[in-house]
Amino acid sequence: MHTITLSAIDTSALYSLIGLLVGLVVIAGIILMKPMPNTAKYAAMGILLAVFSIFSVALYQSYTSQLIWDDKSVSLNVPLYAQTLDAEDIDWQGAYIADLTTQTDLKPKWRTNGLGLPGYSLGWFTLQNKRRALLSVVGAKDGSQWVMIIPTHKNYLMMISVEQPERALALLHSKNHS
Repeated sequence: MHTITLSAIDTSALYSLIGLLVGLVVIAGIILMKPMPNTAKYAAMGILLAVFSIFSVALYQSYTSQLIWDDKSVSLNVPLYAQTLDAEDIDWQGAYIADLTTQTDLKPKWRTNGLGLPGYSLGWFTLQNKRRALLSVVGAKDGSQWVMIIPTHKNYLMMISVEQPERALALLHSKNHS
């Protein structure tokens, strides 16, 4: 079993998520103080609790995200969008590293289902080159935004940010995955 730890979210994304959670708490307080029928109050609080829980889980899991694989399966453990594939569904030798600041055709264009915060893109996106991709990508550091790109045979890419992309790519390429 092999494991690659994904990059944790940066401070701008962390502050955005914390601000969102604080905003939800403020809205909950307003709803509790506002005179309204109990049914409406409970429904609104239930929705807020669900949204608060989802974003709290995303925040927590963003620090424990991993790519794990063995000879049979591959698991991308990211918040809310975890995927498990058969090992033969991955194009192991086609994996590569790209800098999104220079390879603009790989930049996310449209978020189809996911979370887009300053400094953190998570979920399903359509790229500038019209390909579909599952992203767990943190913001640029030192003027570059290095990501590891892992093609699948299921017609989408996995794009992940890792702390040491060259080392992670060498680990992916070093094992015979056929």
